[in-house]
Amino acid sequence: MKRLFLLFIILLSHSLIHANNVISDYTTEKIESFITYRVVLKSEKDDFVYEEIKRLEEEALQNLSENAIDFEQEECILKSVYLMEFYEHFLNSSGNQKELRDKIKNQMKKNIACIDKRKESQISDWMYLFTGDITAYYMTRSVAATLLHGFKLKGFYEKSIKRNPKRSCAYISLGNWCFYAPGIVGGGKGKAKKNYESALKNAELPGEQYLSYIAISQLNYENKNKKAAEEYLQKAVDLNLGRKDLDLIARCNKKGYSYFQYLRNRSGIDVEMSEDEKDEDDR
Repeated sequence: MKRLFLLFIILLSHSLIHANNVISDYTTEKIESFITYRVVLKSEKDDFVYEEIKRLEEEALQNLSENAIDFEQEECILKSVYLMEFYEHFLNSSGNQKELRDKIKNQMKKNIACIDKRKESQISDWMYLFTGDITAYYMTRSVAATLLHGFKLKGFYEKSIKRNPKRSCAYISLGNWCFYAPGIVGGGKGKAKKNYESALKNAELPGEQYLSYIAISQLNYENKNKKAAEEYLQKAVDLNLGRKDLDLIARCNKKGYSYFQYLRNRSGIDVEMSEDEKDEDDR
């Protein structure tokens, strides 16, 4: 009886391990390598970054069909990853704001349609996470869009964590949601802190550690614990992944505000849009 019970536990564990295996190792490797590399790119010159993102996307998609388990889902994931990084670097350069935000919106819609066609057990935690992230990029176009998409965003992150409780990046994204959302709707700094700590606990990749250190650093800064903020920021520096963003954070703190405040101001959601810029999500 004990042997049968042990066999049952082994089989159950095996099935749970592979329950999340709905995308290929190929796509997983592309994602995991980029999570750290994107941090390195933050300190590179724009011309190099532009060509590098383009090269990586073309290479990943060119070989996807022969490696994918779920081509549509994996294509959505990879396109989201590279588009968001491009958006991060090049929004507002050469007056491209509307063009880039339209691309973000179109990819967001494709991702949501892809999710809606599948059972939850068929959806990768990465798919939930990046659909949440790309929705976050889109919804910052205006206050109205933020209100419309805010709870959907939280749901994507929670489902990502449910699918994989060790997904460090999902805790970071959910922590960010909690930080910016008021307590009355389920947000707050206390909940953000718990998620950031979970992110650090589960961080395996240098890029995950980097994001966790920054988040915890700046939450400490918000909570007037400047010594801890400096210590965690130094941990990010010690990873040797580049200094450009870290130097920016240090300058923000020296001027008396956190990186969270900087990102909110940078998003521009409080800036009034002209009528021809608005769509149904902004009214």
